[in-house]
Amino acid sequence: MTFYRMNKTPKTSNERDALVTPAKSRLVNRNILIDEELVKFFPRLEKSLTIVPFKGRFLGGRMLKESEVLVVRSVTPVCRKLLDGSRIKLVCSTTSGLDHIDREYLESSNIELINAPGSNAIAVVEYIIFTILLYSQDIGKPFKNLKIGVVGYGEIGSRLTQLLEKLGLQVLVNDPPKKKYHGLKREHFSLGKLVAECDCLTVHVPLVDKTEYPTRNLLDYQLLKDIKDEALIINSSRGNIIKESDLFTLLEKKPGIKVALDCWIDEPKIDALLARKIWLPTPHIAGATVESKIRAVQKVIPAIYDYFGLRSSELISDPKKLFEKPEKIPDYLDLKKDIDNIMPLISVSKQFKKKSIQNLSKLLPEEFDNLRKSTLGRREISNYCFSENHVVLNKIKKILIELS
Repeated sequence: MTFYRMNKTPKTSNERDALVTPAKSRLVNRNILIDEELVKFFPRLEKSLTIVPFKGRFLGGRMLKESEVLVVRSVTPVCRKLLDGSRIKLVCSTTSGLDHIDREYLESSNIELINAPGSNAIAVVEYIIFTILLYSQDIGKPFKNLKIGVVGYGEIGSRLTQLLEKLGLQVLVNDPPKKKYHGLKREHFSLGKLVAECDCLTVHVPLVDKTEYPTRNLLDYQLLKDIKDEALIINSSRGNIIKESDLFTLLEKKPGIKVALDCWIDEPKIDALLARKIWLPTPHIAGATVESKIRAVQKVIPAIYDYFGLRSSELISDPKKLFEKPEKIPDYLDLKKDIDNIMPLISVSKQFKKKSIQNLSKLLPEEFDNLRKSTLGRREISNYCFSENHVVLNKIKKILIELS
C-alpha cells in the first residue's frame, strides 16, 4: 500500500498533483541491503534508490543501521540477534522456505516479510529428474519402470508429479495436510507405503515443528528401515527433514541404498563422515538457476517499490538481457555427459566427496560455499537447444515449458 501526506487542502487538480507526494519516499532511508549474489539479477532501479551489497553469511553492524530494506537468500539467518537495534522495516527473502527467518520476532517488531514461493520450482524439478535419470543408469533399471514416491504436493511436488507421469512413470503421493485441509484431488498414500514400495523417495515439504504434521526428522531410521535395498532417497527440501544420524546408520546397514542430499543440517558446516557415504552429495544447488533468481527478484521488487511509495511500472530494464543463451548442447549421446553439461551434478558431487575425504569430521564452510558458487551460471533446460538425437531431454524440456 502507498501512503500519502497532504500538506494542505488542494483547490485544483493541478495543485492536488503537486501537493500529493509519497510520504515514505521523503521520510525513509533509501538504501536497500541486497545479498551480493542477487544484485546482478535486479533491474536498474529508480535513481533515488541505492543498492548496498553484502556477503550473505557476514551481515551486521553499521549497514543495518543505515538501511530499512533487507533482501536475503537462505544463507542469512534473520532473527533478533541480527536485527535488534537496526532500522530494518522490510525483509525480502528470495526463497520459498522461511526456516531461516524468525517470523515471530519480525511480527512482534512490526517488520514486514515478503518471500518468493514457487520461484525455484522448475529448477528443483530439473534437479530431481536429472538425479532419477542418473540413478536409473547406475542401477541398470529402465527409467520408465521406476516407481516414484513424492512426499509433499506443493509448488515443486505437483509439477514433479505431472512431469514424471507425462514421462510414463508411476507416482505415489503423500501429503497429509493438503489432503485434510486443501483437497489433494488425487489418490493419497501413506508414507510407509511409499517407503516400502517405491524405487525412489523424494521429499518436498517445508520445515515445520509446531503443527499437526511436523516435518523435522520426518525421515528417521524407524521409517526408512523398510526401504528397498537399492532405493534412492532424495532431499532437496531442508536438512532437518532427514535425521542425519539415522541416515548414517541406515547406510551402514544397507550400503546399496543411494542417497542424493542437496540440503544438510548445519550448513555450511557439513558432516564430512556422512558426505562420504552419500551417492550424490551437492551443496544446496537444486533450486539455483539464473531464471529462478530472476523470478524471485521479480516477486519481491513490487514490495520494495511499494515501501518507498513508488510505482513498480517505473522498473527500467529486464535483467534477462544481461545473460546470453548458452550454446547448443553437443551430441555426446551419453546421457550422463549431457546432464552434466546442463547441471554439473556429477562433477560437483565428485568435488564434494573429495573435500569430505580431505576433512576429518566437518567440511569447511568456505569449501561448501565455493562448491556452491561454482554452479552460479546454471541455466534451466528451456534455454538449451538439443538436436533430435536428444529424445529424452527434448521431451523433458517440452513438458517443463508447459508446466512453467
